[in-house]
Amino acid sequence: MQGLIPSTYYHDQAVLGIEYERIFRRTWYFMGFTSDLAKNDDYISAEVAGKPIMVQNFEGKLRAFLNVCSHRFSQIRCDRKGNGPLRCPYHGWTYDAEGIPVGIPSRPRFDGLTDAVIRSLALQNYRVDVCGTLVFVALDASTPTLRQFLGAAWDRLEMMSSSFGEMIDRNELEMECNWKIAVENTLESYHVTFVHPKTFKMLGASGTDFQFEGIHSVWHANVSESVEKQMAKLQGTLGSRPFKVAGYLHQLVFPNLTVATTYGNSFAVQQIVPRSATSTSFTSYVFATKLEDSKDVKEAVRTMVNESVVEFNRAVFSEDKTICEAVQRGIRNGVGTGQLSDEELRVADFQKHYAAAMALSPGSTNS
Repeated sequence: MQGLIPSTYYHDQAVLGIEYERIFRRTWYFMGFTSDLAKNDDYISAEVAGKPIMVQNFEGKLRAFLNVCSHRFSQIRCDRKGNGPLRCPYHGWTYDAEGIPVGIPSRPRFDGLTDAVIRSLALQNYRVDVCGTLVFVALDASTPTLRQFLGAAWDRLEMMSSSFGEMIDRNELEMECNWKIAVENTLESYHVTFVHPKTFKMLGASGTDFQFEGIHSVWHANVSESVEKQMAKLQGTLGSRPFKVAGYLHQLVFPNLTVATTYGNSFAVQQIVPRSATSTSFTSYVFATKLEDSKDVKEAVRTMVNESVVEFNRAVFSEDKTICEAVQRGIRNGVGTGQLSDEELRVADFQKHYAAAMALSPGSTNS
């Protein structure tokens, strides 16, 4: 089948601006994990569609704001995460849970800074919501609720993320490629034999058991017999894990978040964030599973399992980085939209929803 996205859309900076407006600002954007916001004054921050956004815990209530001080427009939160009152580092303006500046040093020196004016200086706020342990924000007020947005994927994501135990790795890669190249690469196994011959191929994940859930999709795959035998040996160690699935499962949350697991033994969350039309930040978080009964689990076994999972994921993503950058170098000279096989149906589905969001007409795909 023919692809739907013109090759020029993978390297045109003007296209990225349209994507920010029509895709990233109109969907729910993954910000982080509830574990990062467990205490009062815990916060996380990120750039979302070109806007600096922060989420903070105010006495147990999560609030999301534009991360820009109303005084003279300094960024307020300069770290990815941390803890502390919502205070600008430049002149010390401090904000409450409604985003209103309630602490203004030398306030009498400001002419006309009445209570009404101060209220008008409240930080722009956004909706924030949680599915399991995943924290999302929505920049557009017209975006459906998070539960409506996730649809059929809600229950699965809630169960999976609620089964996250200790975070055992965070790996951030800067890729010299368009974000869509990185996303599409995660959605198909056609490349595995050639790109991952000694890593992901050894898992033996195969098949086209795809489910399409609105704009999202999921792949359930069998694994090789040898992997099945290895996993069977771990049942004594990991048998009390709360989320159990046969084989490999890979979930896409449109447009740029994936959650994957093998047997529910561990979990990998990947977020793919555009930095420019030809550069992408790829961040992977790996979690061990929670265990409902861990008293008999030997620490040495748990450590061995965790270390092997981290090593495997880092190797796979390094190989993905290399091939995605090769695609980027080639796509500048690409003509048309490419061809897709039935192993790439999730790529086709991603492109379908991307094209709809971007209002791509059939004629525009001939670029």
